[in-house]
Amino acid sequence: MKGTLLEAVNRRFRDVESEPIYSVATLLDPRYKDRYFTNAETSKHTKDALMAEVRKMEEMLRKTTSEASEPREGTSSESAASEPAKKTPRVDAASKSRLGSVFEEILEESTVEPGPESTTSASIEVQTYLSEPTILRSDNPLLYWKVNQPRLPSLTVTATKFLCAPSTSVESERLFSTASIIIDERRSRLTAEKADMLIFLKKNLPIMLKSEHT
Repeated sequence: MKGTLLEAVNRRFRDVESEPIYSVATLLDPRYKDRYFTNAETSKHTKDALMAEVRKMEEMLRKTTSEASEPREGTSSESAASEPAKKTPRVDAASKSRLGSVFEEILEESTVEPGPESTTSASIEVQTYLSEPTILRSDNPLLYWKVNQPRLPSLTVTATKFLCAPSTSVESERLFSTASIIIDERRSRLTAEKADMLIFLKKNLPIMLKSEHT
């Protein structure tokens, strides 16, 4: 049974590190960064992909800033000074679960090798970010990027792109569940039109009533 489970896991996840959407998202998670990659070559390709994304975001921010800084009638050219970066709040103790201890063991064994020196702002942001220690696994990665946005602006915009909430089919599945409750063997003669009306009322009537009371 263990062999079958291991073979199934390997078959489904052996190429997951080669998928940029997963690998770059892992790299941009301050709880993990590049500490858990199993292949050095894959880690390098992921860092190159991240660098390319950060350069795109840097160029986009530069264009947005230049457009915003153009003098306009009735507006001031002075901009507000950026607030100093705040320290990320940390939780006193990490998770004590067995899975958490496995992550901690891997983190202790991994070493971060410094990359080649570069003077571009995108490279400096990436190198600065990767050279810093990871945050606790119980910390909020989105809060980390919110706090560190002033000093890592391009990297923060890139993180919001890759760490956004994924699309989900939960709502459509809930709708199917509602239909299965309304349409059963005791209502076998219920017409499609009536069923559609009942499902609509079930899903939307609470929202309508709530909006009336607010």
